[in-house]
Amino acid sequence: MYKQTRNIFIIFFLIFFVIPFISTFFSYYDSEESTGPNDYARITDVDYKAVLVDEPGEGGKVVITERLTYDVHAASKNNLFWELWRDLPEDYVDGLKVDYQVNYVKQINDDGTETTYTESPKLYWNDSDYTSIIYGPGKWYHSKGPYDEGLARYECVFFYVDGLYREDVTFEIQYEMNNAALRYSDVSELYLSMYSEDSIKHLESFKGQILIPNKDMPKKGNYLAHTYGTNSHTFDYKESDTLNPGYHTFSFDLDKDDLKFKSYNKYLEFSLLAYNEDKHSFTNFAPDNYYSDDVYLEEAMDAIEEYDNLQVEAKHNKKTLLILSILFSVLFLTFAITRDKKIRKKHKFYQPSTKIKYFRDIPSNLDPYFAASLVFSKHKHKADIGDSYSALLLNLVRKGYIELQKISETKDWDFDNILLKVLYLPPTTNPFTQMPSIPASNIISNTINTESTIAGTQPIERYNINGKKLEDLSLNEEAYFNFVVKYAHGNSITMKEFQKKVYSDYDNTNAFVDKVENSIVHLGVTRGYFQKADYCGLKNRTISLAKSYIILAILIMLIGNLTCSFTRLDLAYGSFFIIGITLIISAIILKKCANHYILLTQFGEDEYEKWRALYRFLNSATLMDEKTVIELPLWEEYLVYATAFGISDKVIKALEIRCPDITNSPLLSNGYYRSSGFRYTTRSFSRATRRATYISRSARYSGGSYYGGGGRGGGGGGGGH
Repeated sequence: MYKQTRNIFIIFFLIFFVIPFISTFFSYYDSEESTGPNDYARITDVDYKAVLVDEPGEGGKVVITERLTYDVHAASKNNLFWELWRDLPEDYVDGLKVDYQVNYVKQINDDGTETTYTESPKLYWNDSDYTSIIYGPGKWYHSKGPYDEGLARYECVFFYVDGLYREDVTFEIQYEMNNAALRYSDVSELYLSMYSEDSIKHLESFKGQILIPNKDMPKKGNYLAHTYGTNSHTFDYKESDTLNPGYHTFSFDLDKDDLKFKSYNKYLEFSLLAYNEDKHSFTNFAPDNYYSDDVYLEEAMDAIEEYDNLQVEAKHNKKTLLILSILFSVLFLTFAITRDKKIRKKHKFYQPSTKIKYFRDIPSNLDPYFAASLVFSKHKHKADIGDSYSALLLNLVRKGYIELQKISETKDWDFDNILLKVLYLPPTTNPFTQMPSIPASNIISNTINTESTIAGTQPIERYNINGKKLEDLSLNEEAYFNFVVKYAHGNSITMKEFQKKVYSDYDNTNAFVDKVENSIVHLGVTRGYFQKADYCGLKNRTISLAKSYIILAILIMLIGNLTCSFTRLDLAYGSFFIIGITLIISAIILKKCANHYILLTQFGEDEYEKWRALYRFLNSATLMDEKTVIELPLWEEYLVYATAFGISDKVIKALEIRCPDITNSPLLSNGYYRSSGFRYTTRSFSRATRRATYISRSARYSGGSYYGGGGRGGGGGGGGH
């Protein structure tokens, strides 16, 4: 349930937080338009000229003439560009509408001649409009807005061309900007938003001139000019009284290196403040606005000062973030290191009495499931639970309790052609044992002596139907055998039918899984391997903390950098990378330390060393290269435990080379037990238990209950016995 909740949370976070951030980030830095890398029209060069007009009836107006160079790349000759445009954003400032009147549009031909466009009576909409005699190429249209896609209104001027494929074309447009200059009680302001947002993304050059008639120009000391935008925060300008006779000119010339922008400075703007005795020098005829009678100079100056301080504040904030990230990084690293020292001081971690590289014998008659858990207790678990189930079944075959047979000898070994044959019969029918009659419902619990004998009693010898003397079963082997016996009819059941029962008998399957899962703690504590039941709790908590660090690191680096990249903090001198990488390093330290946080006893540590050495031996080339003769019974156990460890292919390969005479071993002589088909079939048992367990536990959590085809029956024998 926890893993499912965690996965749902991760998916939810990716969909609603991470993906939108990444999408926004890359959409901003994408160098191409949304129509594709070979389908765009962009403004690359601008020659901008604005002339202030303060005449009766026209006060506060600016006449702007622009020469625009477009880089046009149509996707194909069958999909040409038929229109170009220049944004003319409208706005209301202090109650006055800043709008436009287009005077003319001209195309500047390559030979220097001009082609004058005429005004169109409508905004083109249908494809046929572009080639119409009435509306076709050579015309322009001023869409006055306000923007409304549904009503086909756009805040720009369109000019319709005669189909462009991949060309550079230049146009000259002239338009009047109304209410660009505003008058207040103690100051006047001319504010020009020349270019902004997407229109500046591909600029390679921008030349500009702002002309103020000499009669309207404030005297030196009575005005303040300021520029806004680009990564440099402002851009340089020059002033001249001779460049344009009769005008005071503010000029600037920006190249590609100057025209760099981020989300917080995507604009090119110019302002001019006039004050003191020249406070209304260029707004004598400007219309009144909402605040014409108010004092505004101090507020305007404060706004400029605040803007100029933005970079200083951003630099200060970036340094602060950097210092904080270093401090937090030191704290996280210190915590990871000191935590390990405190844990080692509080808990006793034993060392093996003897270091062993390879162990060639089987250390003890240990349950395969428990053996796999012990071997990987300090390492990443490479074996699957299905491998442990396969090993349990394989050991039942090795010990003579079960045998797998073909249903039809004419067919290959596959899932539909396998019969599970029960070889151990109850005492009432077993001719090879002399035991008192025992009820069928108590077959396993009364006839199989698991793990060890009761103190002071002599174990009872048992034989299967073939007369083979049987070994004791481990706790999990007993549970698995009980499971088979429960559903077997006439001492046998097909593999397909057995797994169908496992799949559908939810509660009993869940009880089986619970018993197997709990066996680790039960065997570990009762047999002296673990110091306490929660032997790996410290390791699991440490690993969870390490995972939390990694998740936090990813979130900090991703969200922190993406968020700040759209502000003046930028990447904050790598602050988020510093703390993110430190968190990852701390997580690695925690993870490495966690592998040692298994509360084994001295006996458990010594046994772990042996079983780990056996794993290394079976997983190495030594098994194949050694010349020592290995007896068949030992090869059988190698195969069982290697299967539990998930490395059975290594033993099978060595077995085929080093032990060609395997006819005396029913287990090894049957190629099916050594095949990938066996592992696949037995792993499907694991998938069936997972599905049934999930349903059973879900029903229990929701207050319901399920009873599958296997019925409510208990864990004893019965069935065909």
